[in-house]
Amino acid sequence: MTTTPRPTRLIRLTLDTLFHIDYDWWSKSDRDLRMYLRSQLCAEHRAMYTGDDREAEEIDWVNPETAEVKRLDGMVLQLRTHCSRQPDYITEHTGLVDAAFRIFLINDNQPLSARQLAEQLNRDPETILKTLSGRQIYQGLRPV
Repeated sequence: MTTTPRPTRLIRLTLDTLFHIDYDWWSKSDRDLRMYLRSQLCAEHRAMYTGDDREAEEIDWVNPETAEVKRLDGMVLQLRTHCSRQPDYITEHTGLVDAAFRIFLINDNQPLSARQLAEQLNRDPETILKTLSGRQIYQGLRPV
């Protein structure tokens, strides 16, 4: 006798559900991650990436705390080491999705909850949860 699997229930997401950038979503979607990353750069570095830079330029990066060497995309490295330190990188006028995406870029895509994002962005955690847990997936921001 065979049984048919029951439909899986949707998991109710909470303020403590962890989110991250799902890079698989980007590779499966028809969206261009490189173009989106470029839009997250400060004006100075956006000017450096004006050509067809769809191929990731990888750079050896040494973690100053652990001395671990990692291969990083050059554009992401610029975002982390320079652009994110600019006073206007994340402001109250930065869109919620862009601001959350930038936080994940800065922290090496370490999962964060809506509560944790709210603390860093000075935004309402309920609004963050509703935005990131809806049917629409914004810029690959998904639960872990």
